[in-house]
Amino acid sequence: TLYRTEPLTPDHARILRIAARRTWRFFATFVGPETHGLPPDNFQEDPAPVLAQRTSPTNIGLYLLSTIAAHDFGWLGTIETIERLEVTLGTVDALERYRGHFFNWYDTHTLRPLEPKYISTVDSGNLAGHLIALEHACRKIIDRPLLGPRVLHGIEDALLLVQEAAQEISDDRRTQTVTRKHLDEAIAALAVSSSPKTPGEWAALLKELEGRADTLVDIARTMTEERGDGPDAALRVWAEAVRATITSHTRDLDLAIP
Repeated sequence: TLYRTEPLTPDHARILRIAARRTWRFFATFVGPETHGLPPDNFQEDPAPVLAQRTSPTNIGLYLLSTIAAHDFGWLGTIETIERLEVTLGTVDALERYRGHFFNWYDTHTLRPLEPKYISTVDSGNLAGHLIALEHACRKIIDRPLLGPRVLHGIEDALLLVQEAAQEISDDRRTQTVTRKHLDEAIAALAVSSSPKTPGEWAALLKELEGRADTLVDIARTMTEERGDGPDAALRVWAEAVRATITSHTRDLDLAIP
């Protein structure tokens, strides 16, 4: 069926959040200074890894909305969200246009329009709609509390992916320094049952979680290195995502209440 009339169960909601968190990994990985804040069109895995260094108005609009969604889900703090939006919008403002219209493809390194130059009413319309949605989303953030339950939910999403990656590790390549028990204990130490009520409680919790996240990352790195896995191993990637999420929210608190 295309539509659901009954509310989502907690299990269904968690499945959707995890799928969305995996999707955000694409943007978190490939959108940065080297792309001037613009999202690449796609990443090809087979037969060899290839990143398409081009973008379109639709890609840009989807990335802007995905950044706001990442903030709403608690994967990004407010400062990091604003920084990402400002970089992208600053680049977009400088792109070459034709009578005010964006061309359909730009090189994410040189920012030049790709030949043959042409304008797509579909892509232009997509970007226009995305920008309207972005404006409304940004206005809502102004009146939203800086910290709240969404922060813990965002941390939990990455932590669930660490657990999932841990479950996929077989015992055929045992490690010498750390064990699966060490990993499980580090994961359990990051679970939070209730949301703090005051800025002081938030500060104490985030500081404690940062230390525990550092331990988790150290264990994940050691385990993957001793097993011979690369730096893009899922266990290491999601452990680092847990720490990055906590750090992002800590920045917000440090700025608002030094």
